[in-house]
Formats: sequence, structure tokens, C-alpha cells
Amino acid sequence: MPAKKKTSANKAEPASQPDSKLPAWASKLPLILIVIGALLAILGIATNAVHFTHAWLVSFMFYLSICLGGFFLVLLHYLLDTHWIVPIRRIAEHLSCILPLLVVFFIPIAIWSGAEFVTVSDGAATYGEEQAAKAEKAGQKAAIANGEKVEAELEGHNEKGEKRAFYSWMQSEREYNETHETHDHAWYAKKGYLNSGFWHLRWVACFVLWGVFAWLIRKNSVEQDADGASKWTGYNRKLAAGGIFVFATTLTIGAVDWMKGLEHQWFSTMYGVYYFAGSVWVSLITIYAIALMMKKYGPLKDVVQKKTLKDNGTLFFAFTVFYAYIHFSQYFLIWNASIPEETFWYVKREQGPWWNVGMLIIFGHFFVPFLALLRQDVKTKPEVMITVAVLAWFLHFCDMSYNIMPLIHDSSDWMSHIWIDLGCMAFMGGCVSMVFLHFFKKNAPYPQKDPRIAETMGVYVQLHSEAKAAGK
Repeated sequence: MPAKKKTSANKAEPASQPDSKLPAWASKLPLILIVIGALLAILGIATNAVHFTHAWLVSFMFYLSICLGGFFLVLLHYLLDTHWIVPIRRIAEHLSCILPLLVVFFIPIAIWSGAEFVTVSDGAATYGEEQAAKAEKAGQKAAIANGEKVEAELEGHNEKGEKRAFYSWMQSEREYNETHETHDHAWYAKKGYLNSGFWHLRWVACFVLWGVFAWLIRKNSVEQDADGASKWTGYNRKLAAGGIFVFATTLTIGAVDWMKGLEHQWFSTMYGVYYFAGSVWVSLITIYAIALMMKKYGPLKDVVQKKTLKDNGTLFFAFTVFYAYIHFSQYFLIWNASIPEETFWYVKREQGPWWNVGMLIIFGHFFVPFLALLRQDVKTKPEVMITVAVLAWFLHFCDMSYNIMPLIHDSSDWMSHIWIDLGCMAFMGGCVSMVFLHFFKKNAPYPQKDPRIAETMGVYVQLHSEAKAAGK
């Protein structure tokens, strides 16, 4: 019995040894970010509470996308039996396990969701009024064409100085429940889905499902470190088979309910895929940067090969193209149809300085990384890939802001309060990093006995039949 206990202790030892090689700043940086971010966020609440709440949502959707991307890569690995990701799979597993913990950051959003405190800047209100007038005029023409009688023009909705709910459709729902009348026909047509009770049920279900699948998959992965049994891989394949449908459904619900739902009048059947493409894109480069750091400072030094980084960079390159295709397709279909209920979203973002943000996303999100990574050897050069990573994080932040901030600001107002956004990003980033490091230190830094670990390291393992034939 003593010998058996000693063996078990030896098995657990590799999981705790490698992380001691991490530099001291790796543990201190998250705490620094939390302190600085908290100070800026508190100041932001006192200065401009409306901007702070939307900046909080931007940061939440940013880090949610990274964790969802990690979840997808784990599912993809088990579904397709890929071997290239095995050395860095534990990074993706830890990112996916942060998903249910993000509920702590979402609870304030759930509390704000129906509260009527949001005011918009004069510039944003002007753009909103112009598009509302165009949509109203188009609706009147359609009614006349269908033989309907239009008695009088609806009173314009002047948003200047008025307060509305964080999710404006909740205000329409509340007014309808009180008066049984509504002028918000966009909400009325979708009230079967857009009702507050069902909305709260959906976000609870999303976090529960993420927690169940992500934690079970990592649990089986860690169990395999102890005995190397192939059954754990089989369990995770079955989880991934169901998890991929859960992933697609919950990601779409999250993107539509929490970000697109800010402008519930807008129609886009591609929005879920658009958020998915950006999520995997930013997650891939984040995993690349983490793997590079872990390789340099020790924990993954011997297992992360040059081809591992190359394959990661190649997939990031592929999603650069995929994201551009999805975003262009969404824009082109809306532009081609030219329906006011759809076009107003882009028209608002083509006004004033938001046009420059849109151009920044087009060139920075696609052309720069696309051209920079065309050569195969570039994908393994740390100085190039870290530069691309910083650019990717910045552009993804711009992308999330592009979806959320035009609702309350024109671009100049947004930039004058950008320090609040940076405070929220730093605070959440520090918290997420601290949780990730906790997971990383608690478990082995890479799968210890995964059947594919030898293959990915370029080591040939002789088959039992070959050894028997050789008389061994």
C-alpha cells in the first residue's frame, strides 16, 4: 500500500511542477489590471453611467467570444479527432471552463436590462430620427400599396433627452402590458420570443449548459492523465457530438439576445454566424499567444512544436477569410435588398466618424492579417504573430464597440469616454486571467496520456502487432 500511494503522488507531481517556471509578472499582472480597471470603472460610473453600462457589455461580449472560441475548438478536436491541438488543448479547455463563471459579469446586465435610464447623445439621436422617419415613410407607402388606409402620420420619436430601457423592447413590453397598445410594431411581431420572462430563462440556460459541457469535458480529459484509458476520449466524443448543437444554439442566443437585441427592429439571419466567426478568430490568436508564452517560460517548452504553432496560425488565417466573407455577405444582402428595417443599422454606422471605425475594421480585421500571414514561415515567427495578436484584440474590441456604441453615441462622443471602456476591459481581463491561471496551475499543463500526444510531438510509437512480429 505505501508503494501504491507513492506512485499516485508521483503521478500528480508533473501537474504542479511546470507552472513554477512561469515568470513572477504572470501572477501579478492580473491583479494590477483588476485594480486599475476597478478604479477607472468606478470613476466611469460616477462620470457617465450610461456609457459605463454599454462599455461593460462591450467587455463582456469580448471575453465571452474568446471563451466560446476555446469551447468550439475543444468540441472540434473531439469531433474530428484532430491531433495538432493536443499540446495546447488544455489552454482551450481552461478558456471554455471560464464560460459559466462569466455569469458574474452578466448579472449586472440582467439587472440593467429593463431599467429605464439610457439617454443617447445628440448626434446618435439625430441619426436615429432620420432612419426612423425613412422606415416610417416606407411603411406608409407599403400600406397604401396594399390598399390600407393611412389616416395620419405617426408622431416622430424624439430620443433627445428622453430615457429608455437598456433593452428598449422591454420598455415596449411593459407599456403594452399596462395599456394593451403599442406603437412598437417590430417588438409586437416578435413578442413571442422577446418577452422578459423567456429572455431571463434563456440566459440562465446558456450558462448552465456551458458549465455542464465544458466542465465534464475537462474532467474526462484530466481523468485520462491518471490512467491513460481511451474510454475518456470516447466519453468526450459523445459529449462533443451533442455539445456542438448546444454550442451553435447558445452562441446564437447570446449574440442575438445580448448584443443584437439592443436594436430589436433590425433583421439579420447571419448575425449568429458573424459573432461565431469573430469569436473563433480572436480565440485562436489568444491561444497562440498563451501557448507561445508557455513555451518560452517552460510549461509547454517540450510539447509545443513548430508545426503546432504553424497549424494554429493557419487556422487563424482561415478564419480571417471566413469572418470577412460572413461580414461582407451580411452587408451585401442587406444593401441589395434595401429594406429600411434592415438598412438603418448600417446607415447609422456610416454616419460621421463611425465610417472611419468601419473602414478600420475592414482593413485591420481582414486585409492586414490576411496579407501578413500569406507566407507559411511567418506563422511561426513570434515577433510577427504577437503583433498580429495585439492588432486582433484591438480590432475585435472595435468590432464589439461598432455593434453596441452607435446606439448611444456618435463616434466623437465614444472616443471622449474611451477610458471607461478600457477600464472595463482591464477589470474583466484581469479577472479572467486570474481564473485561467488558477485552472492552469491546478492541472497538468498539457494532456499527459492522450493517445495522440506522441503523434503531435513527432514520436513514433511501435504497434503491439509490430513488436510481436519482431519477437519483442
